[in-house]
Amino acid sequence: MAAEAPWFRVYIPEPIQQHNVHGDVPGVKNMPPRNSLPIAYFYLMFSINILKKITRETNRYAKQLLTRKRRNNTLHASSRLRMFEWNGKFTVTEIKGFLATIFNMGLIRKPSIKDYWSKKFKSQKTPWFSGMFSRNRFQLLLRCLHLVNNKNTPQRNSEFYDPSAWFKPIVEHANMVFKRYLTPKRELSIDESLIGTKARTIMTQYIPSKSSKFGIKLWMLVEASTGYIIHFLPYRGKRYDPIPNNETQGCHVVFKLLRSAGLLGKWFHVFCDNFFTSISLASRLYTENTYLTGTIRKNRHLPRLIKEANPNANQSVFARRGPLLCCAFRERPNRKVVRFVSTYHNGIHNQNEKPSLAISYNQYMGGVDLNDMMCGIYEDKRKTKTMWKRVAINIFHRMLLNAYILYKYNTDENQQISRYEFIVCIIESLATEHRQHRDRGGVERNVDAMPHVTLQRLPGKREKNCVVCSTAISRKRSKTVCLRCGKGVHGLCVHRHRCEIEL
Repeated sequence: MAAEAPWFRVYIPEPIQQHNVHGDVPGVKNMPPRNSLPIAYFYLMFSINILKKITRETNRYAKQLLTRKRRNNTLHASSRLRMFEWNGKFTVTEIKGFLATIFNMGLIRKPSIKDYWSKKFKSQKTPWFSGMFSRNRFQLLLRCLHLVNNKNTPQRNSEFYDPSAWFKPIVEHANMVFKRYLTPKRELSIDESLIGTKARTIMTQYIPSKSSKFGIKLWMLVEASTGYIIHFLPYRGKRYDPIPNNETQGCHVVFKLLRSAGLLGKWFHVFCDNFFTSISLASRLYTENTYLTGTIRKNRHLPRLIKEANPNANQSVFARRGPLLCCAFRERPNRKVVRFVSTYHNGIHNQNEKPSLAISYNQYMGGVDLNDMMCGIYEDKRKTKTMWKRVAINIFHRMLLNAYILYKYNTDENQQISRYEFIVCIIESLATEHRQHRDRGGVERNVDAMPHVTLQRLPGKREKNCVVCSTAISRKRSKTVCLRCGKGVHGLCVHRHRCEIEL
């Protein structure tokens, strides 16, 4: 085996070398007309195909759940699932209204879902939500929300089990549309992101440096300057995402993301932190026509000059081997020495005596953190009983954020609105479409099939037996009565009540 070329110390300023031309022209593509309304960018991310799939699988799961509970004799008389029978199936327009409600919950934060429909305190009323859905209908939709057919999903004891199977369709769809509408700039950022949850799943990771600490980890490739997600991969754990022999996890993830995004071999410039960076990764990427800049750990393979370097404050040490440049830099007297490796930069300083690769790293490394920060501002982050719903709703918000970045690219600066206004405009558009469809009798309830019964609440703590679901053995007490016949009736039983008195 041939010996590796030696490292040589570099003294600043090093002669500047020309870089290879970045082939792809960055910018948006396949866009609606310039200065289009925000709702046009929503439909770029949420195509009719994915909305139909969500609708189809949600209705399928609601039927499966209803059948199973009936078979096991566990369907309570006042169960929300009974509403699915007489209210009818969920529709695509209703799913749009559901997404509008989820997005609005990120703008209007409340402790629990029921508080959005509460009328107990006048100062806390939010009538918009009750105008969109009844509370029971919304919670039923949230409970039955599905992306796959459970009968076709391998269970945990199967050799084909995939812990990410329940949200895999939205991951595949998002990755497809993200690449369809943007060619990123040269600078790319790769890092990990955490969707906070303490759900009991093999996918749960612990990262003490994150604010949530426990959650589902995503490997993310983003455009460094804007935070636009180009491709992301959920980490399923070392059992389901094994690392190939003689390869580090960081190196494996970087190549997998770049290959999946189709960006390898086009002279993009990748920035990553010391979890990913190594001399071998930088060398391999350069042979694949891709630049790399990143911090590197002291215990990784490094030239002795850089490994043992102890520069004074605001000083640096450089070493080069071919296209590889290593640097050790201390910014202040009380700071640790930071080590870098790059195949793009030269050994030069700026006016503040700071290495150019350190300045570039600080400017472009935070793309994933930028995406996390912007996504977290308007995301509800509400706990759910099922892990995959927490992940899916988080992905919905990231898709909405990508839509806003595309909007800014394709809108004149004097006509751009803030991200808050952008989300509100989309909510208003979806809500209007949902209400119009509902008013025509296409959602929420089948008006012709419902009896015309008005309920009245009993004063104080009075209750009556529900005439529908009470039996001689089991009494079911109701706080509401039928205004026509005066008999006790639950709100969920009203569709089965037939008055004996005719007006």
